[in-house]
Amino acid sequence: MTLAEETGALTTDGETPEQKFTRQAREMWDEPLPRRTRLLAAEYGIHPSKRLGQSFLINDRAANRLADIAAEFDPPGVTEVGGGLGALTVPLIRRLPRARFVVYEVDPALCRVLADLLSPVARRCWVHCRDFIQCSGDDTPATDDWVLVGNLPYSVTTPILERIFTGARRWRAVLVMVQREFAERMAAGPGSRTYGALSVFSCYHCQQIERVMDLSPGSFWPKPKVASVAVLIRLRPGPPECVTQPVAFRAVVRAAFGYRRKTLLRGLSTAGVLGASEDQVRAAIALAGLDPQQRAETVSFEQFAALADSLARVLDWQG
Repeated sequence: MTLAEETGALTTDGETPEQKFTRQAREMWDEPLPRRTRLLAAEYGIHPSKRLGQSFLINDRAANRLADIAAEFDPPGVTEVGGGLGALTVPLIRRLPRARFVVYEVDPALCRVLADLLSPVARRCWVHCRDFIQCSGDDTPATDDWVLVGNLPYSVTTPILERIFTGARRWRAVLVMVQREFAERMAAGPGSRTYGALSVFSCYHCQQIERVMDLSPGSFWPKPKVASVAVLIRLRPGPPECVTQPVAFRAVVRAAFGYRRKTLLRGLSTAGVLGASEDQVRAAIALAGLDPQQRAETVSFEQFAALADSLARVLDWQG
């Protein structure tokens, strides 16, 4: 609810409360980000929630640089996950004067701040006070040409990215801030200590993952205990051609890394992946040209795809 909706009256200078607040909101946009954050937090009684993992971006230079990166795609619209106090929303709106915006924010207190702060562009900006993970996306005008941005809470980064990767939208670009270790795991290759199921599934869904900015704990309020990075992701338009058995592929990857300290043979056999026996797993590994003594962290994306295909053939399985 906006201030105008609450009062419904004229101010003494002849402006409606909505007009006056719109002017005040625009003035707030001109404040340096750290000061604007403090002012909004004080005015609305905002206290960062540990339960929700809230940590607001207060680095003006970083916010503007990230807005520049997203705006380079010249999208017709932007979806933001976790609008917070508008640190990214405001500079993006200024750079994209014709674009539409859909902002998701799960905290009702922050939804009120965003509704008021973004009142000058209310006709092209929608604030949805709901969990992005639970939304179907059918209630927004977003299309595949849109860009998605967000400062993702560390505790729910994985489910949010899963929602982005597996959703109906194939965003033109995805620009998100995540924990540095998480970003390293996403982009890791076989043989790396950070290589795991996340790395493989990121390769499955993404054709490019670019680390575009490092963000120290001091870039946020309150300061997180770890460093963050901003990553620019380009999604694949569809499954990679080498993955002919997507269901089997996911099952094999999860099973292999679920027992990553075991050999490939022992791990997949212990997991009973797709109901396969040890002899069937051994046959599939041989058919894929792999060593049964290999461990999951040494198996490349393409090799996992071949192994999944081989296992499906050995089992005469169709997912």
